Amino acid sequence: MLTLNAITGGIRDGRHQYYPTPNIEARSVDSEVAAEETAVRMFRAYGSISYLRLLDAAGVEVREYRRGHFFQSTSPLRDVAHRVVDEDLAARTTKQ
Repeated sequence: MLTLNAITGGIRDGRHQYYPTPNIEARSVDSEVAAEETAVRMFRAYGSISYLRLLDAAGVEVREYRRGHFFQSTSPLRDVAHRVVDEDLAARTTKQ
């Protein structure tokens, strides 16, 4: 089982630090493919997240997802973001 942990950057105790994003619980995912889709949805929903850490069951970091990965043409997260947005738009248009 994998877990996505939201991390926020900001000024704490007079210096810039990274810390778990308040009020956003870690999300469990089954695979890295599911983690990518969940990461895209979390970035779209929460502007306070600086990046997401994907941890395995032992707590070892498997991957890191950053908001800037959406804009890199070689990033698989960009393709996932396009697919998620297309799915959301299709779902909205079928409801109307």
